[in-house]
Amino acid sequence: MRKICMQKSLLLPISNKFYMTFKKYFTTLFLFAFLNLFFLGCSVSSIEQIDSKIVTQSDSIQINYKVYGNGEPTLVFIHGFGCDMNAWQYQFEFFSKDYQMVFMDLPGYGLSDKPHSEYSLDFYADAVKTVLDQLSIKEAVLIGHSLGSAVCRQVALNYPDLISKFVDVDGVYCFFPEDSLVRAELETQYAGFVTMFEGNDMKQTMEAFIQPLFIQQTPQTVKDYALSTMPNTPQYVAYSTMKNLVEEKYWTNEIISIPSLIIAAKNSQIPPDYEDIMKRLYSNMQYKELDNIGHFIMMEQPEMFNKMVNEFIKK
Repeated sequence: MRKICMQKSLLLPISNKFYMTFKKYFTTLFLFAFLNLFFLGCSVSSIEQIDSKIVTQSDSIQINYKVYGNGEPTLVFIHGFGCDMNAWQYQFEFFSKDYQMVFMDLPGYGLSDKPHSEYSLDFYADAVKTVLDQLSIKEAVLIGHSLGSAVCRQVALNYPDLISKFVDVDGVYCFFPEDSLVRAELETQYAGFVTMFEGNDMKQTMEAFIQPLFIQQTPQTVKDYALSTMPNTPQYVAYSTMKNLVEEKYWTNEIISIPSLIIAAKNSQIPPDYEDIMKRLYSNMQYKELDNIGHFIMMEQPEMFNKMVNEFIKK
């Protein structure tokens, strides 16, 4: 009996030692795993690293979107014609520090569905609403580039509760003046513009459309993005978008009263009185007109752009 007890007493230090080693090992392993996950989470620095989510518009059209960050208000980024959510790649890291961000591929572009449909401003605005409803977001700051700006304006008109501020980045506008001669000339120009997209050679059409959007100083990375992304637009999407874009019903002089930041590039051949025109459309407006910059303002000079938009949001 004494021998057995002695043997048992010898086992106790061994088992305790094993337990402490085991505990230390798994504590270290757990801590390493936790820190690894923590730093991996902190290392997200681009839109591509976020998992996509899908929401269905009108019971059949799947819209690809991504959400990242915390903080209020929520910033919703809407890309332009022929582009996708990656047009905002230079805004991701800057705004992720303070805000929740939503990026989406409009239907017809990126990884969203591309149905044979009427690609009107109402259709695009409904897609934005579908994503925001899915996330239960209201009073978002909508930031739209080019066609995306026109889409954001339509959201503000159709669903005013969804938007608290609006940033227009070299947006698209169609004008229908009262003067009959000027009006007829513009309508002829609009019709000729739409005709560009009736053909099947989208690569050639898009390259002709894209080149005037750049200036000599436009970075090659920006050119590469546009020239590799925009020609992928299906012909029927491009044609329908442009045909609907120039519909007069979308270009009433209805006034938007929410705080709005209008950022325009002189290279886009804006008229000399463009600021006055915008004042008639936006009653609570800040206006920035930029020289020596191309159409892709947020990609060409991201530091300047991000600072400008952030100041507007916080004001």
